[in-house]
Order: sequence, then structure tokens, then C-alpha cells
Amino acid sequence: MLGYKMQLKVRKFHRYLAVFVGIQLLFWTVSGLYFSWNNMDDVHGDTYRKFPNKMNSDIDLSVFQTALSEMKNTQRIDSIQNIALVNNDLMKLGRISYFSENKLHHQLIDLDQNKLRSPLNETESVNLALNSFTGKVGIKNVAYLTEKNVALKHEYREKPLPAYAVTLNHDSGVVVYVAAELGEVTSFRNDNWRRFDFLWMLHTMDYRTRDNITNWVLRISSVLGLLTVLSGFLLYGLSSSSLQKIKNKKIKK
Repeated sequence: MLGYKMQLKVRKFHRYLAVFVGIQLLFWTVSGLYFSWNNMDDVHGDTYRKFPNKMNSDIDLSVFQTALSEMKNTQRIDSIQNIALVNNDLMKLGRISYFSENKLHHQLIDLDQNKLRSPLNETESVNLALNSFTGKVGIKNVAYLTEKNVALKHEYREKPLPAYAVTLNHDSGVVVYVAAELGEVTSFRNDNWRRFDFLWMLHTMDYRTRDNITNWVLRISSVLGLLTVLSGFLLYGLSSSSLQKIKNKKIKK
């Protein structure tokens, strides 16, 4: 009698818990299937992206020292993060990334004229976006993004700003993002990436930023999912006729 009452309690607990957790288990399964069966190159936009050629080795790297000396005359530089060649087929650029008053800044260098230059403008960014895409396409829209108009859920979140969002006239819904101060394309976003991002939000249960996999909603749901499985095992143990027969044989002995 005690075993039957225990079975009923476990069955009731398992049933209600399964209904509550089952929806999220469905989201985890569907999103997991989508992730595992998808082509990540297509999600990242690499299938339509034309990567720039390698730069020649005849570049005079002393231009960086000259540029750094010139920068120190007009602005405060606390430390250098990195010095880089910008791999760009349309322009020969260098970049010095530095910290000033605990804030990261980027300075572009025109390697053809060996002088400092301003961030990319809209025309240069559009040309760079078009050149980075395989095939000939038109332009649907161009938007200038700053910290003020990029929300937490924006597809260009946590990326270098300011940037130009160049929407191309293509079936994939691709948007090419060009970071003006970096002088290069930083992201490709298409409809496949947007579906992936939405399912990733459901998978991680981070409905605010979509990228925090250590949030408490996910932690609690994971524990509830584990309890659902364990209660199912316990219910099987309490209700299995085979296990009951084995148990009764041991008692008789």
C-alpha cells in the first residue's frame, strides 16, 4: 500500500513537471537539431563572402613609428593594444589601436601616402561592402550605427562601433557591417544567421542579450529537466512489473 501511494505521488510529480519543462525540452531539441544540421559557413555568411588578398611584403613598416610619434603630439596615449595591417583590397591601410584614459581608440594610417587618415566614410564603406561580396549586387539601404542605436538584441551587438550597416539586394537578406574606425568588414549577417540567433536565444534562455549561457533561468530549467528524468527513472522502478518480480523473489529467499 505504501509503495502504491509513493508511486502515485511520483507519477503526479513527474507528470506536472514534465508538462512544465517539456516545452523548453522541445525548444532545446529543435534548436539542437537546427544547429547540428546547419552549415556554419552559411550562418556566418562565408559562402557569399570574398576574402581579401594577402598584402605584399614590400610595405615600409617604419610608417607606424612615424604615425605614433605624430599621434603623441596631439593626443594622450597610455598604452598600445596592437599595431596591424588592414587586409583591404580597395585601400592600403594600417591601424594603431591604443588606450587613452582607459578607453580604446583606433587610428587608421594611409599606407599609400604614409599619413594619418580619418575613419572610413559612407562611400568608402559601401564600396568595401560591395567588394567583399561574391557576385554583383545592388544596395538596398545604408545605416550608420553608434552605441545609441544598437540595442542588446541587435544582430551587430558587442561589435566595434561606429559602423555602417550596408544592406545588399540579395535573396539571403545579407547585411554587411563595416567598422569605420577599424577600416574593415567585421560581420556578415543573413536570414540563416537570424534564424540561428533566434533559436540560440531559445536554447540559452537568455531573452535579454541572447549570449549569456550562465543565466539563472537556464540553470533552474536545467535542474528541473534533470529532476524530470530522475523522477521518470524512479517511476519506472516503482511501477515496473519485472523489477517487482525480482524484488519479490529476493524477499521470499
